[in-house]
Amino acid sequence: MTSEHSEIYQYLLLGVALLTVLLPFLGGRWVMPILTLLGRWMRWILFGALFAYFLKLFELSFRPDWVHFVSGLALWFVLETGYNWIVIKALSRSDLPLFPEFKENTHGDEWPAETRFIEIKDWLRERGFKRLKALKAELFEDTYLRASVYESPDRETRIQILFFPKSTGGTTACFTITSLAESGERLITDNLFLPYGGYYPENWSISRRPLVGSLPGLLHLHGRRIVRHSIEPIVMEEDALEELNEQQRILERLNTETGFLVPRQRREEDGKITAEGRYRLWKEMWSLAYLAKSVA
Repeated sequence: MTSEHSEIYQYLLLGVALLTVLLPFLGGRWVMPILTLLGRWMRWILFGALFAYFLKLFELSFRPDWVHFVSGLALWFVLETGYNWIVIKALSRSDLPLFPEFKENTHGDEWPAETRFIEIKDWLRERGFKRLKALKAELFEDTYLRASVYESPDRETRIQILFFPKSTGGTTACFTITSLAESGERLITDNLFLPYGGYYPENWSISRRPLVGSLPGLLHLHGRRIVRHSIEPIVMEEDALEELNEQQRILERLNTETGFLVPRQRREEDGKITAEGRYRLWKEMWSLAYLAKSVA
């Protein structure tokens, strides 16, 4: 590698490194998940390029650069897979509830005091959505998953806003939009970014869109799905808290019966997630992280 080519290569690496840092930052600041996704791809490419560069720089291998680059990509896959398996095993053995039980939140802290969340709240109010319940579920001691449930003016659509605490501080929000058909079909559109990997009931039609960061955009997609499925939504009369907790019980029971979860009596010894479940969860983690698609 000539000094001129080496200098160009270094500038390219620097550019990719800057994108790797900048894209996730801008994605979080502007609520544009696509930038975070691109940042992950940039990180993977950067690792492969650095691997190839150092092999050539220190003359550790004399194979073509593209072979070194592909080898670096493969090594990153192995390293991240190992890390993901450690996370999944820790999750399986942890006290974190996979399907937490919600209760009413009476402490008045459902909405974080941030501009973007206040704007969402105002948007819902302007369009006639009625707040039904403020809920929360304990994840760890003094750490809660908070939810706010709203209903459309015609009572045929419910929007569940989940507020997730971030490890770096602050809060991030995800939206779940639900409509029911007279046939019993439950049409759900959400932008959840957390891997699930489990199974859903047959009468649940799920569309996961983690790249859609705005609530109006997600609601528009939900309306298009209603038309595409040719369903007539019915009024949702069940209490919001009872409905959410019943859904949690249905999912836990189904995933235990299908072999994703270990039966409760064996969880202390074997953990919460079966070998099949851990494999499905691993696939979901990769698919969501790099393709923004759910395999569940």
